[in-house]
Amino acid sequence: MNADLERRAGSPGTGAAGHVADRYRRAVEPAVRGVAGVVVPVVFFAAGAAVGGRAGLAIASVWVAIAGLYCLANFWHCRETHCAVTGPGWTLAAVLGFAAALAPGAGLSWYRVTVETMVFVVILTAGYGLEYVVAARTGRRALGQAGQHAQDR
Repeated sequence: MNADLERRAGSPGTGAAGHVADRYRRAVEPAVRGVAGVVVPVVFFAAGAAVGGRAGLAIASVWVAIAGLYCLANFWHCRETHCAVTGPGWTLAAVLGFAAALAPGAGLSWYRVTVETMVFVVILTAGYGLEYVVAARTGRRALGQAGQHAQDR
């Protein structure tokens, strides 16, 4: 009976889109949490810097897209406060990175691996800064009443 109520309430994870988002979130989670969440971005950004140019930006943008989409799915799942900032922020940064890598001419030549790395860190800082403020005021790291992440239990 509770499952029926959750489905009617439109809780995260219902329907085909919810199942896809949940499967993606579970598959990517080991690479974005804990020590791997520091090592993997460093590897992608270092590889992008080593390759350089548009190809390097595309490599860095792959990681930013993976992390951004993970945070969007994670916010849908458990409403972690930082994901409300990092999800859309990193996803947009990745779109800009792919656009700069694929666009002809020099119109987006300023957006390179170094800039994308700085944007990634600024968005990360803003997301966790907001989460710190919310946690200090409410005692919770999550927004709303959606499911909790294991770290919030």
